[in-house]
Formats: sequence, C-alpha cells, structure tokens
Amino acid sequence: MAMSKVITLSPKQKKVVRYPFDHNLEVHEGTPRSGKTTAVHFRLAYLYSISRDTNHLVTAYNQEQAFRLFIDGDGTGLMHIFGDLAKIKHDEHGDHLEVHTPNGIKKIYYKGGAKANSVGAITGMSLGSVAFGEINLLHMDFIQECFRRTMAAQDRFHIADLNPPAPHHPVIKDVFEVQKTRWTHWTIHDNPIITEERKQEIYET
Repeated sequence: MAMSKVITLSPKQKKVVRYPFDHNLEVHEGTPRSGKTTAVHFRLAYLYSISRDTNHLVTAYNQEQAFRLFIDGDGTGLMHIFGDLAKIKHDEHGDHLEVHTPNGIKKIYYKGGAKANSVGAITGMSLGSVAFGEINLLHMDFIQECFRRTMAAQDRFHIADLNPPAPHHPVIKDVFEVQKTRWTHWTIHDNPIITEERKQEIYET
C-alpha cells in the first residue's frame, strides 16, 4: 500500500533531498531526532528513481538495523515511500527491496557491516550506491570494500549518517577526508516535528 500519511519536510530537508549528485560521499552528522535520517530516506528514493545502476546497498551495524533504519525507517523508509512499487525479495546476493522505478527495476540490499567478516556478504557484488547508517560503528574493512564495490557504477554515490563521532575516530581520516565529501551538520532544530516545548524538555535533560 502506498504511503498514506503526509510527510512534512523542513526547508533544510528539502534542500538536502534536492542536492545535485556531484560528490562521491555525503555525510550527515548530528544529534538523534534531528531529522537527518528522514532526509536520507527521500534522498535515496530520488537517487534510485534516476540511477542507471540496478543494485544498491543500505547497511548498518547488523541486517536488522539496516532494515529498521532504511527499509522501514519508522514509517518514512524506502518501503513506505515506494509503497505498491516495492516488494521484499531474496536472490543469490541476499534479502533486498525490489523497487519499480521510472528508470527500471532496482534492488536495494540490506546488510550488516560491523563484524570483521562482514565483507563476505558483499564480495562479488557490483553496486551503484551504498548508504551507511551510523558509519562510525561499521568495520573499516567493510566500509572500504563498499567503496570498491561501486567502482564500476554508472552513477556512483555514497551517503552516510552518524551521531557526532570522537574527534580522532578513524572514519574521519580514512574515509571522510579521502573522498570528495559534502558534509551536512544537523541539530534538533532541523526536525520539523519536534515542538518548542519538547526541544526545551530535551535540552533540560
């Protein structure tokens, strides 16, 4: 069933969704409940609708988390955005959301990437894009392999979100600083559904 509720995006979220795809990596960093993940959902839906590549990946600490963060997304994830055009399926590469877009069928695989052996789950795959949920919690070998898996893509793209990392976290030096990266910082003031009263309550606690 198609998404039945109306999603109101903030001006910042709308701007992010409409960014040109002119960076190799987008990083969305900020506090929980800042609205960044919802923006990423719609950004990805836009990408899949125009991408010439068939296979894509969303990943998080484990497969369940990848499904929860991107596919379901508390009601704003990809399965809800695409509605009747999307169906959960399984093939030789694993579980994925099959989406019918104006630019053909897309397969969005969802996998965990926190363990040293997580690389095995994507070995042999060719990907158009990768979305990293809480990238600072993923294993560095897996992250680097994801970038290798997209090297032959026609419309290569990577996007990551995370809560503020430690200043010397290796993901900053080994990933963010070696890519052509667009960095966007988010705060709770960027979330259009958080009331001023709730913001004050959160601030006080």
